[in-house]
Amino acid sequence: HVLCCPFPPIEYVQTAPYHKRYTETQLEAGAGFILHDFNEEQCKAAYQSLLITDQHSRTRKYLLCVASGVPCVSHIWVRDCCKEGKLLNYRNYLLPAGVGPDERIVEWHPRCSPFKALRVLLVFEEPAELWSELLMMSGASSVRQHQAEKDSSDIPVGKFDVVVTDRTCPPLVLKSVTSQEVPMVSPEWLIHSLICGERLGYHNPQYRHDYTSSS
Repeated sequence: HVLCCPFPPIEYVQTAPYHKRYTETQLEAGAGFILHDFNEEQCKAAYQSLLITDQHSRTRKYLLCVASGVPCVSHIWVRDCCKEGKLLNYRNYLLPAGVGPDERIVEWHPRCSPFKALRVLLVFEEPAELWSELLMMSGASSVRQHQAEKDSSDIPVGKFDVVVTDRTCPPLVLKSVTSQEVPMVSPEWLIHSLICGERLGYHNPQYRHDYTSSS
């Protein structure tokens, strides 16, 4: 089974032209099966699942594949397999997991559980389904979503290890969480931990829920 990324990432470094439809045609001609969206159960059931794209990114599909351990592979692998007329080792074409702290490239790694046993509260104006899915897929024991416009009175004491939110977090929620001394971080912490394959510390300034880049 092969997953194809539906669109190229914003930061594009050209190594070879990436023509998605042509790549799909090559895969299907070689008896590959294409999933147009991420499905963990289908990926588990397949003999081998890969995400084929041109470079690492932070798209929903790419992050889900990193979290689930589905290898992210350069489309050049498909081209070279067709040229050689045989199945080459995709490990020689692995793309990075992504960019971690300090702008360093983090190599792809097998599935791990950076959020193992973590109890997480998500506070956003809109439902944060992606963050919830990534957290649970990466070992969190529980993930609860709290809508930002609601009062903080129903946030129980001692039930959460960390709160993931952004600058929309209302003052009442902020006050409640702060009084409980629960760490409060932005989704950047979640993404970097996922990319690095380990739970990172909470105190990096760029993980503040109200962080604004100076660049």
